[in-house]
Amino acid sequence: MKIIKIIKSIFLLSLFLLFFPLSVPAQDTLDYVVAVVGKDIILNSELKLQLEIYLTQTGQKVSSPEEMDKLKKNLLEQTINDRLLLNQAQKDTLLKISDKEIDQTLESQLSKIKSQFQSEEAFQNELKTEGLTESELRRKYREQIQEQLLRDKLISSRLSKVNISSREVKEFYQNYKDSLPEQSESAKLSQIFFKIEPSQRTIDSLKTHSRMILEKAKAGEDFSELAKKYSEDPSAKEGGDLGFLKKGEILPEFEEKAFSLNPGEISDVVQTPLGFHIIKLDEKKDEQIHVHHILIKIQPSPTDSARVLSLADSLYQRLKNGADFVQMVKDYSQDEDSKKKGGELDWLPFTQLPPELKDKISHSEVGQIVPPVVAEDGVYILKVADKKKQRKLSLEEDYDTIKEMAKRKKASDEIMKWIDTLKEKTYVEERI
Repeated sequence: MKIIKIIKSIFLLSLFLLFFPLSVPAQDTLDYVVAVVGKDIILNSELKLQLEIYLTQTGQKVSSPEEMDKLKKNLLEQTINDRLLLNQAQKDTLLKISDKEIDQTLESQLSKIKSQFQSEEAFQNELKTEGLTESELRRKYREQIQEQLLRDKLISSRLSKVNISSREVKEFYQNYKDSLPEQSESAKLSQIFFKIEPSQRTIDSLKTHSRMILEKAKAGEDFSELAKKYSEDPSAKEGGDLGFLKKGEILPEFEEKAFSLNPGEISDVVQTPLGFHIIKLDEKKDEQIHVHHILIKIQPSPTDSARVLSLADSLYQRLKNGADFVQMVKDYSQDEDSKKKGGELDWLPFTQLPPELKDKISHSEVGQIVPPVVAEDGVYILKVADKKKQRKLSLEEDYDTIKEMAKRKKASDEIMKWIDTLKEKTYVEERI
C-alpha cells in the first residue's frame, strides 16, 4: 500500500473521516470539484482515495453501480462534515495547539506508518518510489496534523458538556442489547509507571558530541559527509539535505536560527525537542531557505535504562514482601492520570495487550503483581486487579461500559445536530 494511503487509513477510525481526512493534490488532469464548503473545495481525486481506503479497510464488495454511487455520496457527506468542523475550529480563538503537541503526534503517526512495512529499508524504498524523502513527508503532513488536533479539541470541548442519566442508559440497553458487542476477555490493571529519560550527564555528553561534529564542520570537512556519518535524522542518507523550507514548517527553535543564517554559514549547536542540530544554510529563495542539517537525538543511554529498570526491580521486590501498592504508586509512579486513581487503569481487552504482556496477564491470578515490563516509553509494574471472561454485556455487570456506549451514541447525535446547524450557516454545494 502506498504511504499516502497508509497515512489516511491510520486516521480513518471509528467515525470514519469525521476527524482527519487528509487533502491530497489532484492525481491527473481530469480532476474536478465534487463539492464546495464555504471557501473550500473537495476534489474528485480526494474522494476516490477515500473510497479506495474505505473498501480496503472494510473489505466491502460493491455489487452494483447504484451501490457505488450511494457509497460515494455517503463518503462525500462525511468529508463535507469534516470541513465544516475544521472551519469552525479555526474560527475558535480559544483553541490552541502547541508545537510540542504537533511534533509528538507527528512522531507517533510516523511510527504507525513505518510499522506497516517489514523494515526501515522497505519504508525508505517506498518513499523513493513516491518521490519523497522522510523529511518532506514530515513537512507535508505537519499542517494536516495541526488541523486534526484542532478538530479533536473542538469536538472534545463539545462532548465534555454531554451528560447521560441512568434512565437513558437503561433505554439505550433495551434498544440495542441484541446488537451490542460481547464483553471480550479483559483485565482490570493498576500500574506503577517509570519514565526512561536521559539524565543530565547523558544530555551533556550528547551536547559535547554535537560540538565535536560542529568543530569538524567549521574546520572545513564536507558537511554532507559529516551528516551521513553522524546524523540520526532520516535525512542523513541524503547528506542531511532538507530541501527548501518555509516558515511554519519546522520547529520554532530550528526555524529562528536557520532563517537568521547567511548562505554558506553554519550555525552553532541548536537544541530543539528532537535533539541537538547543526544547520548549514545553502541558499535563500523568496521566502524559502534550502538547508542541510545534522541531528543528534536526545535519548536515554543504556545506563539510563538500566538505572530505571533497577529501581523498578527493587520496588517489585518490596511489593512481593508486602509493601502497599497504592502507596508505591503515590511515591513513585510518573503517570499523572493513573496516579490520581491509585494507579488504576480502565478495563483492557486481552486483544489490545502486547503478546508478551497478554501471556503474563492470562497466567496471573487476580491480585497478583507482574514483574517489571520494559516498553518503548518506560517501565511498568502491573497489578491484576480483576479479570473477566468473554460474555454478553449486562446492565448488572457492565453498567459503566454500557453507560459509556450510550454516552458516545448521544454525543454522536449531538455532533450531527451541530453539523446540521453549521450547514445552515455555510454555503455547501455537492456536485455529484
